Amino acid sequence: MGSGAGGYVRITLQTLLSFYDEKAKRLHRISRLAFTGAPIPTLTPPKDIDTAPPGLPAGPDPVGKLGLGGVRPSEVEQFRLFAQMHDGGLTGMGVSGDKKITHELTDAFGGRWAGYSVAVSPTGGRFTLVADIIVKPCWKGRAVRPFQIIPIVMAFGTDRFVDHYLLAVIAAQGTVEQVETSVVQPYR
Repeated sequence: MGSGAGGYVRITLQTLLSFYDEKAKRLHRISRLAFTGAPIPTLTPPKDIDTAPPGLPAGPDPVGKLGLGGVRPSEVEQFRLFAQMHDGGLTGMGVSGDKKITHELTDAFGGRWAGYSVAVSPTGGRFTLVADIIVKPCWKGRAVRPFQIIPIVMAFGTDRFVDHYLLAVIAAQGTVEQVETSVVQPYR
């Protein structure tokens, strides 16, 4: 990114061509990586996140399901999910580990996944999801700043993961600095 850059930068990977050759089982991707200045993030965790109730656990037919990729269930020490309403209040969405959802994720995407059932689907027009996660990172190698990518997928109702899109990506890194990521997906 160059010497003397300083500050924050937004890095956008824009797909210019994405073609999957089903016969050859190969993906051809042409992308553009753009660097632009970004405002300094000023977000802080909600003040009451440590005391907010997590919500009731989901029953046998959860209203939603969520997956954390690249990790095993045993590597996730804590996962709580809240809906933060426009007034700043938190509502626990009742997240609990679920082996059946973990198997569905693995069947849909391959690799390692930790699956969770979600008891509550927030109602209303707009809300923000707030995730509180403690994970045992799997950093290997000798990089000064190792990182681990954790994709997140979520589905509500009877949606299946095989029909779903990537929701977000966590760039887990051993730093107190804010590490921001963004995912842009077409919505269908």
